[in-house]
Amino acid sequence: MTDTILIVDDEVDLLHGLQRTIAMEINCEVFVAKNSFDAIKLLEDRDVDVVLSDVCMPEMDGISFLNTIKEYDPLITVIMMTAYGTIELAVTAIKHGAYDFIRKPLEEEGLIHLLKKGLERNRLMRENNRLMAKIYEKSPFENMVGKSAPMLNVFQTIKMLAKTDVTVLILGETGTGKELAAQAIHGVSDRSNKQMVTVNCPALPETILESELFGYRKGAFTGAYNDKKGLFDQADDGTIFLDEIGDLPFSVQTKLLRVLQTKEIKPLGDNKSHTVNVRIIAATNRNLQKKIADHSFRKDLYYRLNVASLTMPPLRDIREDIPLLVKHFLKKTACELKVQPKKTSPEVMNYILEKDWPGNVRELENTIQGWTAITQEDMISAQVIPAMERAKHKGSLDFDIALPYKGLKENVIKGFTVSYLHRLLEHTGGNITLAAQISGIKRQSLQKIIKKYKIPVESFRSPKMPD
Repeated sequence: MTDTILIVDDEVDLLHGLQRTIAMEINCEVFVAKNSFDAIKLLEDRDVDVVLSDVCMPEMDGISFLNTIKEYDPLITVIMMTAYGTIELAVTAIKHGAYDFIRKPLEEEGLIHLLKKGLERNRLMRENNRLMAKIYEKSPFENMVGKSAPMLNVFQTIKMLAKTDVTVLILGETGTGKELAAQAIHGVSDRSNKQMVTVNCPALPETILESELFGYRKGAFTGAYNDKKGLFDQADDGTIFLDEIGDLPFSVQTKLLRVLQTKEIKPLGDNKSHTVNVRIIAATNRNLQKKIADHSFRKDLYYRLNVASLTMPPLRDIREDIPLLVKHFLKKTACELKVQPKKTSPEVMNYILEKDWPGNVRELENTIQGWTAITQEDMISAQVIPAMERAKHKGSLDFDIALPYKGLKENVIKGFTVSYLHRLLEHTGGNITLAAQISGIKRQSLQKIIKKYKIPVESFRSPKMPD
């Protein structure tokens, strides 16, 4: 694309002389305008890279003209021409966004040099703007990685759901990427140019959840000094994502059911309802069927939410995708931390592939972020793995042949015992009584072994599984 320069000056002879000189010295297209109004009209019709303008013109002062140019295109490079008595005005123009100024009478070599710099600056600004736009125009699947059969099925299901406007229920364990799936459904759908509002249901206290979702009118309760739009209104014509819907209070479930049935909401303190055009996507890691049986989740709401469903696979079911995920997280983390992407040593990759990831993809990403942050070298080595985990990972056959037989034997036994106890306590949630039953070791003896090897039992315990 040819560079373009627009010259604006009310001295007609100077104007055409500059046009000839610049056209001979710079490979570009040169336009001229004898006043600011003609210049603005030309800007409406053509793309201009650099404007060279006199700072004083009868129709419009230099600052006003500069502001008008920036309204048409903030990336245009503006150079002001100034006589001796208007240098202060030119300096003010720079403070308002002009690139530079040059004094009259113009010195040809200096002018050509300044215009070339202005064109180069404009190219850099436009390229940077293009790259930034590209960053923000990411694919809806940008952060969803995988080539395994379960993930390919997820991608296909998302594309199919995006073609419709039905309510979707996304199921899956913690950290499997349910919110990413919701973002992808919205991003591929016809509503993608509208907002997707995310609501973390457990994060909002029950006392304010209803007013946050549906809004309220002035005077509805103490402290309601003004009307406030709810999240459903904010998501109008777009999508609302109700994360962890299984933890929604029973009282709010009834109100949500009404919205699903009627597509209408009634703000607190209002005696009238109004329609909203919102697609609802919900997600949960809870067993809703069990919650229905426990009478803590409405059956009719479940059927309204579960018009179409999508289940996100746990990491243990897509282990073949782990190397792809690691590569993706290494690159993503490097970008966020503004460092060169790091690699993992074979030992670290083996550890990742063999490790159980109860927190799934989110846990893996957080681990990669932590390792990247504490590693100065280009390679993430096994030193990032906690000592206890390294012992567990090494197993019973990884030993130093330079050690005496007795020492080797003790190390192998210790490695096996530590690995076994970790897996056993993970399986039982830190319940020593159950662990003793499974292992066939007396409870008191098991406690002694745990104490000997300093196994942190509390780290495996869950409040639901007391010892």
